[in-house]
Amino acid sequence: MAEYKLLDLFAGGGGFSTGFSQASFSDHRFKLLRALELDDFACQTLETRYGAASVIKGDITTEEVKEQIFKECQGVDVIIGGPPCQTFSLAGPARSGSKEMRERLKNDPRNTLYKHFLEVVEELKPSFVVFENVEGMVSKKADSQLNDKQGQIIELVCDELESLGYCTNLEYNFTERYQVLNAAEYGTPQFRRRIIIIANRFGLVNPVPEKTHVKQYETIQNAIGDLPVRLPKISSRDMKTLKNIDIIKKYYQQSLDFFMNQIHQLSQRKRIHGEHHVLLELYNELNEIYRNIYDKKRYKIRGLEEFISVYNELVIKLEINKYGETTINQTHQSREHNFRDIVIFSAMKQGSNSARFMNPENEDYSKILDEMYPYARNKHKDTYVKHSFDRPSNTILAHMEKDGLKFIHPEQPRTFTPYEAALLQSFPKDYSFSGMRNAQYRQIGNAVPPKMATAIGNAILKTITENSIDPRRNEIRTHEPV
Repeated sequence: MAEYKLLDLFAGGGGFSTGFSQASFSDHRFKLLRALELDDFACQTLETRYGAASVIKGDITTEEVKEQIFKECQGVDVIIGGPPCQTFSLAGPARSGSKEMRERLKNDPRNTLYKHFLEVVEELKPSFVVFENVEGMVSKKADSQLNDKQGQIIELVCDELESLGYCTNLEYNFTERYQVLNAAEYGTPQFRRRIIIIANRFGLVNPVPEKTHVKQYETIQNAIGDLPVRLPKISSRDMKTLKNIDIIKKYYQQSLDFFMNQIHQLSQRKRIHGEHHVLLELYNELNEIYRNIYDKKRYKIRGLEEFISVYNELVIKLEINKYGETTINQTHQSREHNFRDIVIFSAMKQGSNSARFMNPENEDYSKILDEMYPYARNKHKDTYVKHSFDRPSNTILAHMEKDGLKFIHPEQPRTFTPYEAALLQSFPKDYSFSGMRNAQYRQIGNAVPPKMATAIGNAILKTITENSIDPRRNEIRTHEPV
């Protein structure tokens, strides 16, 4: 078996290196030599997966860390990495934040980390380079004095790689130097478009990874549909000051009905993992307090607080969140939600969002949810997004560490757990992430989907094999004439 040494820069939680480690072609594989990462929890994740000796923890912009990379990674065959570039994203404050926020991001030193990536390439001279970034990088300019194409950072990266002796041209389209891949077309149950540059030192056109899922994508149902139920703790703190609590009081009975109907439907559907009877018991016991407070004309908040308290106690008493394999219990736990959001989650239709339920002309319009929506309407209206089991997920974002409102579970009144987010990113089922929940969300949301990375790795291995390339000597093998 031929193994090619791999260096993963800006490795994060290890999605890129995991995918490359799973690639194989004609008995050729990649073996991780080193992974560079700055974040403490991500480093712990990598060390658990690959061993402490394989991880370099530090800041690539420092000479000390660069020297360590140069010393420990001589003879590396492939360098992969996706330098964080905060203002390139098509989502988040880079596009929608305040003027001050956008200015801070513009001057963020993380936006020039790609230069340090290229510096490492120049020193180590690997046979292949794979550069990954968000699709928004296509429109990001490095210098406003240059014309549109000349000023694009993506074009400058390609230019720099070529100046270092690398070919960036693509097969099938020799005029293009980068490609935009959608992870869903490579078996990831998630729509996620990313820029990929593949470059080599042999003057060969670079491969376009073969799509494995074009007519039929992997769905959320296939990825997480059979996982044990996880129900959230409902916060009752500061109920009187919860935004739009007056709307919940106005639609007091309907709000209770939305949630109770969701629990009842769940108890009828979930007949795996031995959960059906406990969910039914939860519903039946909740019904008692539900009937007691349902017709309240006064003290409605007190009634809601009593209902929430009984619900939270029952979830613990019935050990609902402990069902299933113990290996996934650490990361397959829901974050806490307030009652307003629980009502919204329960009332929304699968595949819908707040922009739809606030639009009177849309079939998903709900007068109650329209009034209950708590955020400014002059910015984003799709704050709440409830996913559908029969399609892939939307792009999993690191923003999930802040809130998960764009990632509402199709049938459970909560947002995705870290374990679900990791499966929707195509991480292996036994992959373990270090840190508390927010650190896990951050690692998962920033990752390159392993299945897409595997497709890229397979394409490179195929190129190596079919062209009789000897990466260790940076040359194409020549055959003696017979």
